Amino acid sequence: MKNQEVVRILSGIADILEIQEVQFKPQAYRKAAIVIESLAEDVEDIYRLKGIGGLEEISGVGEHIAAKIEEIIKTGKLQYYEALKKEIDVDIESLNAISGLGPKKIKILYQRLNVRTVADLERVLKSHKVRELEGFGEKTEEVLLQSIEFFKTKPKRFLYAQAVPVVAMIYRELGKYDFVDKLEVAGSFVRGKETVGDLDFLVVSRESTRVMEAFVKLPDVKEVLVRGNTKSSIRLANGLQIDLRVVGSKEFGSAMNYFIGNKEHNVALRKLALSRGLTLSEYGLFRLKGKKWVAGRSEDEIYQKLGLSFIDPALRENHGEIEAARIGALPTLVKPSDVNGVFHNHSHWSDGNNTLLLMAQRAEELGFKFISFNDHFGPIGITNPLNEKRLLGYLKEIEGVRKKVGIRVFSGVEVDILKDGSLPLSPSLLKKLDVVIASVHLSMKMPEPAMTRRICSAMEKYPIHILGHLTNRLLNTREGVALNYEKVFETAATQGVFLEINALPQRMELQGEQIKQAKERGCLFALGTDAHDVNHLPFYTFGVNMARRGWLEKKDLLNCWSLPKIEKALRK
Repeated sequence: MKNQEVVRILSGIADILEIQEVQFKPQAYRKAAIVIESLAEDVEDIYRLKGIGGLEEISGVGEHIAAKIEEIIKTGKLQYYEALKKEIDVDIESLNAISGLGPKKIKILYQRLNVRTVADLERVLKSHKVRELEGFGEKTEEVLLQSIEFFKTKPKRFLYAQAVPVVAMIYRELGKYDFVDKLEVAGSFVRGKETVGDLDFLVVSRESTRVMEAFVKLPDVKEVLVRGNTKSSIRLANGLQIDLRVVGSKEFGSAMNYFIGNKEHNVALRKLALSRGLTLSEYGLFRLKGKKWVAGRSEDEIYQKLGLSFIDPALRENHGEIEAARIGALPTLVKPSDVNGVFHNHSHWSDGNNTLLLMAQRAEELGFKFISFNDHFGPIGITNPLNEKRLLGYLKEIEGVRKKVGIRVFSGVEVDILKDGSLPLSPSLLKKLDVVIASVHLSMKMPEPAMTRRICSAMEKYPIHILGHLTNRLLNTREGVALNYEKVFETAATQGVFLEINALPQRMELQGEQIKQAKERGCLFALGTDAHDVNHLPFYTFGVNMARRGWLEKKDLLNCWSLPKIEKALRK
């Protein structure tokens, strides 16, 4: 649960030190923050099991940073960070939340225009002072104003990945009590939605008072919002609200059904129940006449009584799943165990944290049969992208890695789609690579027709295997590009280009409904972790969540095919 807080503080320290022009230290704090953000484990759990020595085992975390993390775990804050903030009085965290800003631009804005807050930034943007600064310009001014508007109006939601350790903590803390007979998480988290507004838990217990007492005393509780005999709500230090209800065993299934489905799915299900002379609520399925209880102990029996096949939580969005369940046409959804490997991974050859060998070895440890390396090529704006000269050394090292691991290692790049739809790498060189991923990284504010032509043109003119992170959104930070998705889906299907399902927690795209629409237009898909660290590779399960929400089966996802079939599909 502390990872998010540790990352926030370490990143803030790095930014302030950079503004103060301190040498070397900012990079150390930033590297530690990146590694901790990608950890599958919570630093609090690592500290509880191994102490400060366990923290020092984390890559990039030395003795001094480990001591600071220990202080954050113990006290919830860091005195060093609080003192630094007073030295410059800049709201680093809020400014960092504005898409298009980074430490370097924040530093320039602070030094040249005394920008300390988002309000300051908005003021200087509207007075057109920012466009006069070197490296900004009129277009940057426009983008930043749009980002501020998004920042001010976006609802407070948490990434799915941020909720995972919280869910694990609650299962661990409440599940240990003998008076808790059954404990399950519900809500949008169970549907695998990319963000959650809050978390819902259901408990079966004959001692609800003791359950509530334990619940309000969970670690990191900042505020008890409601405390009752059967329902309580808390808010954690990071702002995440958690609701818990105690229900009877006879109504547990109906309560789960009620709290898992989205509003539209639940309304449609209730209408179906009424058409059968029944009424459905969180308390059970009853006959309209006489109010006789029919079902409610389990979700299975509710669906059965309604004449439906069981509907997986991932599908409960009212996108046709109820009719499909009625006629027996629900898909057999892809599972994490069906995935044989992952595409779209970065190494230290571009902006990744690890060597090709370490990434491949970790993939092998995860039980994968293959991994695809796709380091950046083109004017993406990062440090050290591949060019034609460095590409040769990159491919040579991949060849060496193949001899040291027991899995298939695909060579490839993630190449920029330039503004005119061209790629900065010739078709002849692209054809020498196993996996070519083409993505948009720059000039993302193009009008819909121009952006659509840009992407479709690239697919039509170049040997592209996978179209990377198509929407280009960053959750809670940046909206997606303007695009005619139907036209792009049609072109991808015609050209045989796989659409990426990007599993990086900040991306989690395509969205479920978009995947379903693309599938209906004949598209196929490839799951990419977009991993920049060995700790990112397990994030493939988040991509599986999105695939399931899009009704995908094994046959729809390249990662689930046999190696010979994958290799055949990549020959183009």
